[in-house]
Amino acid sequence: MTEELLFTVDGTTAVPAQPITLAEAGLLERKHLQQWVIDHPQLIGDGIKVVTFEYGRWVSTTGSTADRLDVLGLDRAGRLVVIELKRDRAPDTVTMQAINYAAMASRFTLDLLAEVHAAHLGSAVTSQQALSDLMGWAEGLSDETLGLPRIVLMASDFGPAVTNTALYLYEAGIDIRLVRYQLYRTASGEKVLSVAQLIPVPDAEEFMVRPRSSSGTQAASRASGARKAAAVQRLVAHHAIADGTPLTIVVPDLVDQDRDAIRGWLDEDPNRARVRWCNDVNSPVEWSADGQAYRLIELIRRIIDAATGQPPRAQLWAQNWYRNDEGQTLHQLAEPLP
Repeated sequence: MTEELLFTVDGTTAVPAQPITLAEAGLLERKHLQQWVIDHPQLIGDGIKVVTFEYGRWVSTTGSTADRLDVLGLDRAGRLVVIELKRDRAPDTVTMQAINYAAMASRFTLDLLAEVHAAHLGSAVTSQQALSDLMGWAEGLSDETLGLPRIVLMASDFGPAVTNTALYLYEAGIDIRLVRYQLYRTASGEKVLSVAQLIPVPDAEEFMVRPRSSSGTQAASRASGARKAAAVQRLVAHHAIADGTPLTIVVPDLVDQDRDAIRGWLDEDPNRARVRWCNDVNSPVEWSADGQAYRLIELIRRIIDAATGQPPRAQLWAQNWYRNDEGQTLHQLAEPLP
């Protein structure tokens, strides 16, 4: 594997930094490397939120297990991210270990995930608050999106057995990433951390997928989930809806939780069902009832709570609650956009 070269520069002078191990720096996997990832999840990829760490509450028919997952994350598409960290070179068995964790994590439900995240956030946070936090991060989050976790392996180096297995799994439709880190000591004694994704090669992933039906089906499923979760981002990026465009909140027919009560509450005041579009990814709709800007799902959750006296009991697909004058939902408007 090609070694990275790092220099400190001062004008025409360039001094190479010395690569060192965590052990040589007196640093530990859990106390330091793990904390870096928790504090800065962008180290293992863009758009990942930490749900919990050191999770070990696995139960089987024969009892509990001693396995502890280093970090569990959630991406913007509502998929879990299983993150396994190694202090130095990853052992050849690390891929099997990660697959085992991913298989167990695939059994998570939203209720359990909210409970786990609440414990991570602190004793003052309720499961309902934790669920709102997670759904604010990934608007398309549902029990179904949790079923096929992504895998990220992070180590200072990977041997041929690991890289070969990771490539095979990726081409077979398993979303697995290898992230390599390297610690350096500069001439002044400062420690510098470098992180880079090795597999799949950034910006070239489409060239690595082979035309197999199984991987094609799973890749299409991943792409579909990501597109649905990114509907607002695509609408804003393409300015598909002009600022100030009026939209109407319509309760979808498939909603079976107090549908009539919600519709009746909206009908009581015409402003309750009216919003104006804003090309702002974080708060794309302005509610006519109070003039405040909201995330799509945040406003729908507030409406359901006000209409029924309780938060939603089922998962929401918020894009389908908003329609333009032609009756098209936001999902329908976003679907053809690249």
